[in-house]
Amino acid sequence: MAALLVLLSFWRSTSGWGFDFSAYFDAAKRLVFTGSPYQASTLEGPFRPGPYGLYMYAPTFAVLLQPLTGLPFDVATVLWLVFRLALLVATCVLMPVSTPIRFATFGLVAITPPILEDMNLGNVSLIVTFLAVVAWRYTDKPAGGFALAAAVLLRPAMAAIGLSRLLARRYATVMWTIVGGLVLVAVSLPFVGLKGWFDYVTVVRHLSDVTGVKRNFDMASLALSMDAPSWVVTGLLVAGYAIALGAILLSMRRDGDLQFVVALGASMLLSPLLWNHYFTHLIVTGAFLASRGRRWAILLPLVTWLPQEMLGFTAVAATLLPFLANKVETVGAPFQRAITATRVDSPAVQMTGDAITTATGRVQ
Repeated sequence: MAALLVLLSFWRSTSGWGFDFSAYFDAAKRLVFTGSPYQASTLEGPFRPGPYGLYMYAPTFAVLLQPLTGLPFDVATVLWLVFRLALLVATCVLMPVSTPIRFATFGLVAITPPILEDMNLGNVSLIVTFLAVVAWRYTDKPAGGFALAAAVLLRPAMAAIGLSRLLARRYATVMWTIVGGLVLVAVSLPFVGLKGWFDYVTVVRHLSDVTGVKRNFDMASLALSMDAPSWVVTGLLVAGYAIALGAILLSMRRDGDLQFVVALGASMLLSPLLWNHYFTHLIVTGAFLASRGRRWAILLPLVTWLPQEMLGFTAVAATLLPFLANKVETVGAPFQRAITATRVDSPAVQMTGDAITTATGRVQ
C-alpha cells in the first residue's frame, strides 16, 4: 500500500494520470447539465473506441459519480484513487482462499502492471475485479447477484459468469443477478429516465471497428497489426470466442469455484476490447490456483510484464489454466453453513466459494 501511495507522486506528473476517470467525471457533469451522460458524436453514428473522453458505460455509473462533480477534478481524481485502493484491499480480503494466499496476492499488487495501469488511468477494471470477487464469495446470495449485475453493467462481457451459472443450474445466482440489475436500472431512472437507457443501447450499437483499435491486445488485433490476411484475423476472433464458450461448457464437469474462475477468464476473451488493465482479473485466477495446490500460480499476474502483444494469449491462459487446479471434494450447503458457523478460520480448513478443502485427504 505504501508503495502504491509513493507512486501517486509519479503518476500525477504523467499524461495518463486520470485519463479514463476524466471521461467518467465529464459524463457525470454532462448528466447534471444536459440530462444525458453521452456525447452527441456517439449517439449520431458509428465511432471507434479509444479517443480521449469517450463514455461508453451504462447511465447508472454516471449517476453514482454525481457527488464528485462538485469537487475540482484534481481532488476528485485523488479521491477516486483512494476509493479504488480501498477496494483493492477488500478484493484481497474477500477472496475465499486462505489467509497466506490473500497476503501473497496483496503483496504482488504493487508490481503488477495491469493494476498499476488501472490506478494511474482511473479505470474501472479494479472495481470490476472487486465485484467479481464479491460474486464469487457470495455465490447464490443476494450480495453476489447484485455484485455480478453491477459488474455486467460496467463490463457487459462479465455476463459470461451469468451464463456459466445458468448452465450450472445455479438459479439463485441468476435470479439475484436479474433482480440486482433491475434495481440498478430503477435507481437511475429518476436521473436519466428511459431515454438514458435507450441512449446507452444506441451508443453500444454505434461502437464499431473495434478489432485493430490502438492498444486493443486481443489476438485478432495483433494479427491485424501484423498485416495478416483477413481470414486469419477473423479466424483468431472466432477462435477466441470458441475457446471461451468451450471452456465454460467443459467447466460444467468440475466444481462451482472452478466454473466461476474459468468464466472470469472467458469474459476477457469474449470482450471486443482487451485493454491491458483488464488483466487485473489475473490476481483472482492466481489465488484460486494457489488455493488448489498450484502454488506457483500466485505469480501468474506477473506474466503481464511480458510484451503486451502477448496479452491475447494470456487471456487464453487465464481461461484454461484453472483446469489444472486439484479437484476438491464439495459438500452440501447445510454442512458448509455448519462449518462456516464454527471454524472457517481454522488453518486446517480453507473455504473457496462453495467448496471446502482440508489439508488432509480431500484434495485429490
